[in-house]
Amino acid sequence: MHVPPTSYVAAFDTLRQATRSRTTCRLVVFVACLDVDALCGAKILAGILKREMVPHRVSPVTGYAELRARCTELDDDVSTIVMIGCGALVDLSTYLEDEQREDEGEDEEEDEEELERRRMKQRRKIYVFDSHRPWNLQNLFGSENIVCFDDGDVGDGLLEAERQAFQTLLELGPDESSDEEEGSDEEDKDSDDEQEIEDETQESNDTAEAENSSPSSKRKSPSSPRSPSPSARRQKSVKQLRQEVEDVVGAYYSKGAMFSTPVASQVYTLLSFLGDTSIHDLWLSIVGTTALDRHAPQLYRRLFPLLRDEVARLNPHTNLKLSADDNTLITQPDYRIFLLRHWTLYDALIHSPYVSARLELWTDDGKKRLHHMLAKMGVPLTVARERWTHADMVLKRELRSRLQSVAEGYNIGNVVRTGVTRKFGFRGAVTAGDAVEAVAALLESGRGQTAIDKENVNPDKTEEDEKENVGTQEWVDNFWCGWDALDDVELLLHGIDRARMIQKAVVRTGSALLDKDAVKQLRPFRLAMLRDGPDLEIFSNPVTLTRLATWVSECKSEQTDKQSALVIGALDSKRDTYTIVGLPARVRPRNRTEDEDEEDEEEDDEEVLRNSFGIAFQQVAQETNARVKIDCFESSVVEIKRDDLTGFLEGMSMVDIR
Repeated sequence: MHVPPTSYVAAFDTLRQATRSRTTCRLVVFVACLDVDALCGAKILAGILKREMVPHRVSPVTGYAELRARCTELDDDVSTIVMIGCGALVDLSTYLEDEQREDEGEDEEEDEEELERRRMKQRRKIYVFDSHRPWNLQNLFGSENIVCFDDGDVGDGLLEAERQAFQTLLELGPDESSDEEEGSDEEDKDSDDEQEIEDETQESNDTAEAENSSPSSKRKSPSSPRSPSPSARRQKSVKQLRQEVEDVVGAYYSKGAMFSTPVASQVYTLLSFLGDTSIHDLWLSIVGTTALDRHAPQLYRRLFPLLRDEVARLNPHTNLKLSADDNTLITQPDYRIFLLRHWTLYDALIHSPYVSARLELWTDDGKKRLHHMLAKMGVPLTVARERWTHADMVLKRELRSRLQSVAEGYNIGNVVRTGVTRKFGFRGAVTAGDAVEAVAALLESGRGQTAIDKENVNPDKTEEDEKENVGTQEWVDNFWCGWDALDDVELLLHGIDRARMIQKAVVRTGSALLDKDAVKQLRPFRLAMLRDGPDLEIFSNPVTLTRLATWVSECKSEQTDKQSALVIGALDSKRDTYTIVGLPARVRPRNRTEDEDEEDEEEDDEEVLRNSFGIAFQQVAQETNARVKIDCFESSVVEIKRDDLTGFLEGMSMVDIR
C-alpha cells in the first residue's frame, strides 16, 4: 500500500504504537550505506524515534542480498522494519518470503512453535522510504504489510493507468496457459464443443415457445453452422485483456530507472507534520537533497525554493556577529566550483567537473583558456594559487560579479547559483554542496585506510587479512564514519580533505582516458575500461567509479554534439572481477540566470534522466550466461567475472540503450 504525504503522520502513529516497548527492540531501520541521501534521511528518522522514546536499531546494508540475509536473522520480537534508500525496486513480499521458504526446505519437520514464529515474521510491517523509481507495483498496490511513503505521484494520479492494469492482473489471477495445457488443447476443444452444442440445444428448446410468434426467430440445430462458442470467445477476450494490461505494466518497468523526491526531504516532511522541526534536521534535509543534484538536477531546482523558504522561517534574523555557538543557516551565492572555500581558486577550477568539461582543462589548450579567463577576471595566477581562506577580501566579495562578467564567453553561464551555508561558530562554515562531497568521500574511503594514502596502511597486515576486509564490512565501517560526520564538524572537515584526494584521483584517471582516446564509441554507447594505473584500487567502489563516470560523461558531452550513454568499468584484481557502471546520455542544460535557477518546471520534466542499463545488464547476463552480480541498490551497477567480460560487452553492444 502507499501513503500520501498528508497521511505520513497517521502511518508514523501506527509504527510508533506497534514498536513502543520498555524491554525489547521491535524496530529495525535498514539503510543503504553508500547513499548520502539515505544517510541523512536515516539520521533525521533516528532523531524522531529517539524523541518519541521508540527503541530501534539502525543497520546499514550494502545490497539486496545482505538486506535479505539480515531480515532472515532478525529476532522474533522485531515486528516492524523500515527501509531507507532501498526496497522500492523489488517485490519485497516475494523476495523476503523466498528466503524463508529456502530455510523451510532445509528443515522440513518443524514443530508448531517454529511454524508460528515463521507466521509472525510474515506478518511484519515494512515501511519504505526510497527515491529510486520505478516503484514495484506489488509493493504499492498488492500488499497491506508493505507501506510505501509516496511523494505524491500515486496520489496525483500519475500512476493511475498502471494501478488499474495491476489490479486487473490480480483479478485475472495467475496465467494458466502453461505447457501442460497446450498439450491438452485438442481434448479441451472437443469437450467444449460438445458441451456447447448441448447447451445451445437446451437453450433453444426452452425459448422456442416464447419466440414462436416471432417471424424472425430461427431455431438452431446441432447440424447448422455455429458461431464461436461463448467459452472460446471468453477465453480469447481474457487472453487479450491479460496481454493489454501486461503491456501497460511492462512499459512502466521498461522506461528505466530514475530518481524521485529525496529520502531526506520525505522524512523532513514527516517531521514538519509532526511540528518538531529544527535547524539541524533542516540542514540534514538540505544535504540529502543536494546529494541528488549531480544525478537529478531538476529535482534540486524544484525543491530548492521550498528549502530556501524553510531556511528563512527557522532563521528569521541572521546574526551578523559571529559567536562560538552560531549554527545558523544562510542562503547566499554558491558556485559550481569544487570545494572552493577549502582549496585554492585555481585547483578548485581545475577539479570542477562543470568548469573542466566546458574549458577542456585536461588539455594544454584548456589550461591556456583558464589562464586567459583568470586574466580577464583580474586575478593573477599567484593570487589564484593562494589558499582561499587567505585570499584577498576584495576578491572574495567580487568573485560573483567577476565570474558573471566572463561566464557567457566561456560557456559557464550556470557557474553561479544560490546555495545554503551552515555556520559552525568559530570553526568556519560549510556549504551544503561541500558537505555532500565530504560525506560521500567518507562513505567511499572512511578515515583514510584506502589506496590513496598508502602510508596509513598497517605493514603487519597480511594479504589474507586484506582480502577479508575488502567489500561490505569496509563500507559499513565507512557508513558510521559518515554518520558521525553529520554531527562532528572536525570529522566533516576531514571528509573534505578526503574529497580533495579522491577528486584528484578522478581527474588524473579521467584525463588519462581522454588523452589516450581510451573512451571508445560503440553503436549504442561509449565504453571505457580501467585495467591498470596508480589509482585503480579505489575505483572498485561503485560510488567512486560513478564519480569518475560522471566526470568523463560530462567532458565527452561537451566535446561533441552527439550525446551518448557511457559504460565504464574498473578491474578489481583482488576479487578477479570488473565493476561496471552505466550512465544514460546527458541532457545538456541551458544557461540560466540565478533567478531562473528554480523556475521552468515544465522544462525540468523534459530533463529527467532515465537509466535503462539495469534492464540491459540483466538481459545480457541471461543471454550470455555471464557470471554477474547485480546486487547494488543502484540498478545500473554490476559486478562481472574477468573471464566473462568480453562476451558480456559483445552482448551489450547489440542492445538498444535509450
